[in-house]
Amino acid sequence: PLRRALRPRGPLVRAAAVRAGAQPRPTALLERVDRGEIAAAPPKRTPPGLVITNEIRDLLAKDPKGKPAAVWIGEDALKPGAAQDLPEPDNFILRDPRNPDRKPGEGKGTARRTKDGHDEIAILVWASDETSKEPERGPLGLEGTVAVLVDALDPAVTIPRRTHHRVRFPRRIVTELDESFQEAMAYPRIDLPMYDPLVRASTDLFLPNIGLVEQNSVTLLETHQLFIEAYMVGLNHEMARELLWREYPTDQRGSVFRQFWDASGALTDPRLTADQRRELLYDIPKLHLWSRNSQLGDHDNRESGGPAEEEAVMLIRGELLKRYPNAVIYAHRAAWQLRRDGRIDPGRERELALLSPAEEARPPPAKVLTPLYEAKVDPDITFIGFDLTTREAKGGDPLAEARPDPGWFFVIKERPGEPRFGLDIERGGAQPVQTFNDLAWSDAPGVAPGGHLPAAAFAPVALAPLGPADAEKRDQAIEDVDVNAAANSAARWAYVLYQAPVMVAIHGAEMLRARAARP
Repeated sequence: PLRRALRPRGPLVRAAAVRAGAQPRPTALLERVDRGEIAAAPPKRTPPGLVITNEIRDLLAKDPKGKPAAVWIGEDALKPGAAQDLPEPDNFILRDPRNPDRKPGEGKGTARRTKDGHDEIAILVWASDETSKEPERGPLGLEGTVAVLVDALDPAVTIPRRTHHRVRFPRRIVTELDESFQEAMAYPRIDLPMYDPLVRASTDLFLPNIGLVEQNSVTLLETHQLFIEAYMVGLNHEMARELLWREYPTDQRGSVFRQFWDASGALTDPRLTADQRRELLYDIPKLHLWSRNSQLGDHDNRESGGPAEEEAVMLIRGELLKRYPNAVIYAHRAAWQLRRDGRIDPGRERELALLSPAEEARPPPAKVLTPLYEAKVDPDITFIGFDLTTREAKGGDPLAEARPDPGWFFVIKERPGEPRFGLDIERGGAQPVQTFNDLAWSDAPGVAPGGHLPAAAFAPVALAPLGPADAEKRDQAIEDVDVNAAANSAARWAYVLYQAPVMVAIHGAEMLRARAARP
């Protein structure tokens, strides 16, 4: 019946709409009752025709001749101290209403004691009335009350509470539920990256379908912390059994293996000791410190004290890191290009966030992140992990968000301190030679493979003018003009053949495709 009365289109709900034209809501009636605008019952009033004591007092107060016939104590006199205003006549007679001929007392003293007794009764009646009065109640607050009720009726709370109340657990089980942590017995520590045995067992166990990754490609992946923890727990479990079998003194709670990735190249605070640095880079905390209320995937040692997050891992496949094994790889914060009015220009590519001169020596983590760990799968696949999520790396959408996150670039940079000399293997298409750095072996005619460049080669070089899109070559082109006119010498040859260091910055959004909607 209540559901029928409160149905959205029922007459009761429509009549209880807060304002004209408003959409009727089933909760509108209850909200108005809560605010005191309407009541479930009319206010209490004395029914008409009902005789009350004060009316009887008025009728009996005087006789027909206008003289007092009796002293009547009514409702108004039932207050502490009210009886003291009554007279104390000498001819006062206290009679027993059940036996009129009996006179328990008379005179002024009896009148005074009667008044005192009335006061004591009045105090009792007044105290009873005050105690029975209901306090003034304010609005209940339906939203908060509903939330409390929903939480209190949650089966995840009520069922365990009822079960624990009715089921008695043995003492040995109750002690096991305690969250006290005891130090494990001494155990060996093996800090080798344990991804390597997994890869040697099967590369598909490390990354399914890893062979389908295209050659000479770069992409972003996401760690699977639950799998890593399950694998590391299994390793430690089997190692504990092996130690016990070989009669090593152990309680089988040791954490022999805690390193999954290879974190030997991670940069840390130089003020840390070797043990502090090692503890900071472990992938999982000690197993005997895991809470019984935790789940697999909640024990990322690098995220200790923070929310569990899957980290972004950059995958590089190809000859790049074989040719340049000392290449510098890091993540650099992106920045939006703005219009003249200060708004984001979504039609222009994001750029690297600028570093101030003070930040160049030690870039802040908010702008530059170095790798946390790496892994290698022969013959040509490298994984590099960063303290970023894929969502942070991708950034936001300027067309859909008011203040989108610009995301992060992943930078592969040739180390400037390792100069290279030579020519490009080939120059694609009809690209003109604008600087010496554009020269290829095809620009030296008559030189056979394995041959030598003649001394007169490239003296001078016909340099094409720069276009509007070649601003990054302008500084080198100015120097090239002076060197091009210089006499042939060893210094000139060194300048011509010097290969400028290369830096490639790929934004996370370019490596992460939008997930297709499921049918």
